[in-house]
Amino acid sequence: MARRPETGAPRQSPRPPRSTAGGPRRQQKVYSALRLRSVVPSRRELLAGATAVALAGCTGSDERDPDLSGEWRQVGRDRGNRNHAPGVTLPSRIVESWRGNVGSWPYVPSVVADGTVYAAGSRGTFAFDAAGGAQRWHRGIDGDVAAALALADDALLVPEYRREGPGASNGILAVDPADGSYRWATELETRPFAPTLADGRAYLRTRDACVAVADGELLWRTELDRLVYDEFHVWDSTDFTSTIGPAVTDAGVVVPDRDAVVALDPADGSERWRVPLGGSMASPVAVDGAVLAVGVGSTVSVGDDGRERWRVDRGGWATLAAAADEAYLAADELTALALGDGRRAWDAPAHGDVQRSQPAVLGDGVLSVGDGGVAVLREDPGLFDDRELFEIDARAADHGGVAVGGGRVFVVDGSSGDLVAYEAAE
Repeated sequence: MARRPETGAPRQSPRPPRSTAGGPRRQQKVYSALRLRSVVPSRRELLAGATAVALAGCTGSDERDPDLSGEWRQVGRDRGNRNHAPGVTLPSRIVESWRGNVGSWPYVPSVVADGTVYAAGSRGTFAFDAAGGAQRWHRGIDGDVAAALALADDALLVPEYRREGPGASNGILAVDPADGSYRWATELETRPFAPTLADGRAYLRTRDACVAVADGELLWRTELDRLVYDEFHVWDSTDFTSTIGPAVTDAGVVVPDRDAVVALDPADGSERWRVPLGGSMASPVAVDGAVLAVGVGSTVSVGDDGRERWRVDRGGWATLAAAADEAYLAADELTALALGDGRRAWDAPAHGDVQRSQPAVLGDGVLSVGDGGVAVLREDPGLFDDRELFEIDARAADHGGVAVGGGRVFVVDGSSGDLVAYEAAE
C-alpha cells in the first residue's frame, strides 16, 4: 500500500548542524588502551617492563595491519543478526576522522556500503561520503525515525512513526540510496522496530506484531504481545526497541515475544515454535544451527527445531553477537560464551554504565559501545599484552550501534547527535 509522495521540508535540529563545507573537521584525539600510571614504577613493574622490551617485535597489538573495508547494511549486519565481520582487522589505535550532525533523539545505528554511510536522527535521514564526510543528500522526515535503517540494493528502508494526532502513522519508507528520493512506503498499524533483509523481503517486529514487507506490499502480519515488563519498569519504547531485529534462519523468522522467543514461518507468518524466556527484549542471533536469545535472567540456545540446547544464568538488559565458536554478551561487562554449552570463556570491562547496543565481532576483536566504548581481542594475547585494544569516547551510544566499512568505524554519539567516523591512527 503506497502512500504520500515526497514532501516536507527538513526538520530543524535543536542546535545548528555542523557543516562539512570545505572538508571534514579532523580531530587529533587518539584513542588507545594506554592508562595513566604512577610516575615511580615498582620493582615488579620494572622487571615486567624489561621483559616486555626484550619481547618487543615478537608479539603485540602494535604490529596489527588494520582493515576496515567492507559493508554493513542492517542492524546485526546479516540475516542471522550475528553482527560479525570476519574480514575486518581492528587497529591498535584509532583517531576521529570526521563527524556529521543528524540531530537529537531519536537516533539509530548507521549503515554503510559502496563508499556511502547512511544515518538518521531527529533532523531526518542523511547520506555522507564514508571516507571524507561530505554530505551527499538529506531528506527530512514528517514524524520520527523509529528504528535502525536497512540498505537493500535499490532502496534504503527507514522505519518511521508519528506519535500522536489525527495524522498519526507508522510504517516503512523506502528511498533511493543515490539521492534520497521517494520509492515506496508501507503503512503499519503500530510503531516498527528494525527490519532484517532476507530473500527480497524485509521482516520486522512492530509494537504488537511481526510483519513481512516487499516492494511496498504488506505480505503477512502475525500478532504478538507487547514487550512490556511492568515488574522491571521496562516497556516497548524506542529506548529499547530501535535496534531489535528478527533473525532469519532455517528455524524461520525468530523474534522476541513477551517472556518468550518465537519462530515464525517466513512464507505466511504461522508459528513454528515458542520457547519461554523471561524479560525477552533483544535481537535473537542465529549461528551454527541454533538461535541464541537473551532475557533479563538468562541466555538460551535453541536448535532450529525448537528444542532447547542449553540455558545459563547470564542475561539482563543485554545484547548478543556471535562468531563461529563463541557468543558475546554485552551488558555492564562484555562476556564471551562457548557456543556448545554456554560456558563462560572470559569477561572484559565494558567501560560504560549503559550497554545496550549489540557488540560487533570484527575479525579477532570485539567492539562494544554504550555509554562509552571498548575494543578487545577475542583470544588471550598472553602474559605481557593487554586484551584491550582501544576505547572510544562516544557518549550515550547505546542506540547508536557500530557499523564498519569504507575504511572507517561508525558510531552515533547520542550526547551530540553526531555520526562519528573513526580511522586507524598512523
